[in-house]
Amino acid sequence: MLKLIKIMDRYFEEFLCSLMLGYIAISLNIEVFNRYFLNSPSAYTDEIARTLMIMLIFLGVPWAVKSNKHVIIDLIPTTKAWQSKRVVIEFISHIIFIVFSILFALAAYRAAEFHHMLGSTTEGLRIPYWLLLGSLPGIFILTIVRLLQRIHILLKTRKATDHQEPINV
Repeated sequence: MLKLIKIMDRYFEEFLCSLMLGYIAISLNIEVFNRYFLNSPSAYTDEIARTLMIMLIFLGVPWAVKSNKHVIIDLIPTTKAWQSKRVVIEFISHIIFIVFSILFALAAYRAAEFHHMLGSTTEGLRIPYWLLLGSLPGIFILTIVRLLQRIHILLKTRKATDHQEPINV
């Protein structure tokens, strides 16, 4: 069971994004064939691909945080003298990102609730909008979990570098 949790922790976003991207690629290629060679276009393929692409983008947020590959503007020098200040600034930026994620999750929840009340659906497949918007709070809760993991790693590496003795040359 613990091994399964570790695998889920390591590959969850990659697995979901791969499934979605694979479905988009295969379905759109089939749609091109159907449209231009069989002259039989589908009304649903485009809507599903568009929805999955949006979900892919949002799932990229916790994936980028987890792998520490998100866009960053680095203005602080990477020298040893700035290392402790850098950790503090990184910590603060993670906290700000957590606050943003909480606010975004709450806004998405309210939007899902509003669309549930209205009963609005997508044009082609008639999927309730609240289902689509309802997945966003979960994605941003996952982002918060990934940010907390990054903070844990940041603090753990800081403790490790604090306990090292300076090398005399």
